[in-house]
Amino acid sequence: MKHNLRKITALLAGAILLLQLFAVPALAVRSVFVGDISMDSIVGPEDARLALRMAIGLENYTAAHRRLADADADGYVTPGDARMILRMSVGLESGRRMLTLTDAELTTYVYNEAASTIPTGTGSGGTPVTPVTPTPGEQDVTLPEATVPCPAATGISGTFTFISYGWGDGVGLSQYGAVGMARRGYTCEQILRHYFTGVRIATDTAYPEYTNYLGSQVNTDELIARMVHMEMYGIVDDNPSAGREALKAQTVALFTLLKYYRFNVTGLYQVGVASGTSYANLPADLKETVRSVRGQYLTQSSDASASPIQALFFAVAAGKTAAARDVWGGDYPYLQAVNSPYDTDAAMFTRTFTVTREEMRELILSYNPSISLSSDPSQWISIQSHSAAIDADRGYVTQIRVGDRVLDGYKFCDELMEDYFWDASCFGGSTCFWVAYNP
Repeated sequence: MKHNLRKITALLAGAILLLQLFAVPALAVRSVFVGDISMDSIVGPEDARLALRMAIGLENYTAAHRRLADADADGYVTPGDARMILRMSVGLESGRRMLTLTDAELTTYVYNEAASTIPTGTGSGGTPVTPVTPTPGEQDVTLPEATVPCPAATGISGTFTFISYGWGDGVGLSQYGAVGMARRGYTCEQILRHYFTGVRIATDTAYPEYTNYLGSQVNTDELIARMVHMEMYGIVDDNPSAGREALKAQTVALFTLLKYYRFNVTGLYQVGVASGTSYANLPADLKETVRSVRGQYLTQSSDASASPIQALFFAVAAGKTAAARDVWGGDYPYLQAVNSPYDTDAAMFTRTFTVTREEMRELILSYNPSISLSSDPSQWISIQSHSAAIDADRGYVTQIRVGDRVLDGYKFCDELMEDYFWDASCFGGSTCFWVAYNP
């Protein structure tokens, strides 16, 4: 998930948004949902982009926009609010609040950089560890394969039908999959050993009090709890006790990544995003759950030095996770493809949308005008190879032919199909997709 999240960050921070997006007619009173910064009655990825630009000082905005962007209602607009709005847009954050905005708020422009009361300082790292090795095979599980209905092209002539599966790059721990396992009685260790191949749990005996998080010295316990709150609590907040083991697994993964980066986080989505909610206001059950696995992290079973792995995570798998080699090309022994059948319960497990041949031609040539396209649109796009995560016809796309060129799956989605790929109603941010042309 981290590579996906870093890409989301780059997309958010690099989006070129006109100030006219904020031009809202003055109204005496207007009711708008929190997160709907553009006030178009939809909380979407574009709103998250606006929130991030506000948080990092790239936009002036009205008092009304500040209230709408302050998703956690702490009085500040921070990158954490942007992440929360993005999670709202894809159904990972529950609960919607309505604000009543006044004429003065809609017309008064303000500027408010994200503020922090945490003193700056340096983080800790390189702490000694004491390995804790479970009984071989004791916590290993085998999950069934997911059953996903076969797709069908739309009946609309002259259109490309895309069906995507999952949300995220598919590498590492599936958050929805972990919650599904927890609700079926699997333990934290079973969840972790399922999603990360050939690992064991170790305990850090010199737990660092502080972590350098984006230039600020943050209490490590509080940071991890706020990260877990942002990353997973929204999925289980209807029944936290049933998702407790998944929350523990997410905690261990986060601490593992913090340790991997030597408790020095320099990028917003390098490890995870911390909720803007203060530690004091986090749910008591969440804080207790996080404390229960304090200092535990993942290392390869064969690693005598007990070095932390890259315990990556993402939102929803396409019935099976992706091996790192199928997404990025490089191979990691602990980031292999495994079954993840419970992701099919997620609301955004699958998305279907169509693109006309005229729109597809424009997308392709806008990406690279030198690509040669035949007179037959059915020959424009053809999946060449994929991971077979779902079946012989569907998986994480590794290579796709576009005209006379061959692209890797991630480049096709992220660069050529960018507007659709990051649209929550379309691709859903997954390289696992199927496409067909209806002549």
